[in-house]
Order: sequence, then structure tokens, then C-alpha cells
Amino acid sequence: MTGPLLSLSSVSRSYRRGRHELRVLIEASLQVSAGEIVAVQGQRGAGKTTLLKIAAGMELPDSGQVSFDGWDLTDLSDVQLSRLLGEQIGWVQNSGPESRVRVIDYVALPLLISLGDRAAYTRATQALERVGAAECAQQHWETLSDGERGLVEIAHAIVRSPRLLLIDDLTTILGMRETDTLTRLLRSIASESAIGVLMTVSDSTAALQADRTLSLAGGRLSGPAAQQYQEPDPDGEAKGDVIDLSSRERLA
Repeated sequence: MTGPLLSLSSVSRSYRRGRHELRVLIEASLQVSAGEIVAVQGQRGAGKTTLLKIAAGMELPDSGQVSFDGWDLTDLSDVQLSRLLGEQIGWVQNSGPESRVRVIDYVALPLLISLGDRAAYTRATQALERVGAAECAQQHWETLSDGERGLVEIAHAIVRSPRLLLIDDLTTILGMRETDTLTRLLRSIASESAIGVLMTVSDSTAALQADRTLSLAGGRLSGPAAQQYQEPDPDGEAKGDVIDLSSRERLA
């Protein structure tokens, strides 16, 4: 494909709070290409989650255009949007599974219906190995550290081989060491698999591995090349790196 993988153009979104209107996004524009990491930095309540939901087609803007691989998301049906989110867009957040399940079951879950048990669990094992969390496979979510949960959430998202990862403030509860591990992992995944990454962060430390960092404040996006599409550097980050730490050292 040519051009950006994800494009938001002059997107605005408001919510009603009683008699008042809260303008969350105002003429927000950004682009993410395959293999590129774009970070959006903003304080809690700045509208970062709303931005990601609109990027995923989970929420429609009041105005503006959102396109993925050239498709205008506002023109797609609910079924098409659901399929897009299930197959081509990976959503990463801190919530984890709702019930007490093993990590391997949680990671395999998105593929059980489409691939069957054997193939789904093979892919889940590979995804956990890819993020350096293979030793977490038989553990339960409640027993994991915050850093390990971050790795498992990424594995849960990449198990379907998506083309775009949307990451909602995953590092907000992590320390500097865990944040560095996760962001280096994302850099490796983006370069290796040509996956576009749009991540929201609360501080600049979490954006160190990003190709571009934008700021979201007062509903407006700003920053270098906020609206400019650029092809990723093919000679940039080395591909295929696996971040694999021992169980004691990994994000303890």
C-alpha cells in the first residue's frame, strides 16, 4: 500500500454534560504508517482514550474523517467494523481478563473459534515467547506483576497478527525499567512485522521509542509533523529482536 496505514483528518468529538458541551477533540489530525510508532502524550482526561476509540472505529467522530488502509471507517457497517477490529487492529489496555483464567487461555481466546484449539494455543505460545513472557503461560492474571501484565496484553493483541496496534496508556502504572522494556519491545515488533503503532502515554519517558510524539491538550493535537505522513526508515531498528528476561529479572 502507499500512504499512511491510519489517518485521522480534522476529527472533532464532543460530549454533553448536562447543559454543557465538553469538547474532547478539536480538529485533530494524525497519521501512522506501517512500521511506525506514534505516541500521543497527554494528562488523564485529555481525551487520549477517545482518540484511540475513534481510530479503531469503536466510536464515531462528530466531524472529520478516519481511514484505515484507505477505507473510510464511517462508511463501514457494524459487522465490517467488528471484523476490522477483530482481525486487523489490536487493542491493548490494562484491563486484562474479566474472569480467573490462565494466561495461555487468555492469549489464545481471540483465535479459538476461527482456528480451533490446537492452532490457537500454538499461536498463543508463540506470541508469549515473542514478548518474553513464556514463563507466564500457566499463571493466572492475579498473580502477575504490572509489568508482566503489560507483556501479556501485548501478546493477546499480536496473536492475531494485526496490522495496527492501539495502546491505551499501558505504561501509566509502570516504573521506568518496566516502561523501557515494553517500549523497546514495541519498537522491535513494529520494525519486524511492519505493524503501525499508535500509543497514548502520560509522560515523555514512555514515548522514547516512538518515531514521533504528539501532545494532546485542550482537545488539540500538536507536535512535530502532527499531520505529515512519512515513510518509515527501512534502515532503522534491527528486526527480529526478542526481549526475553528471566522470571526473576523480568519486570519484577
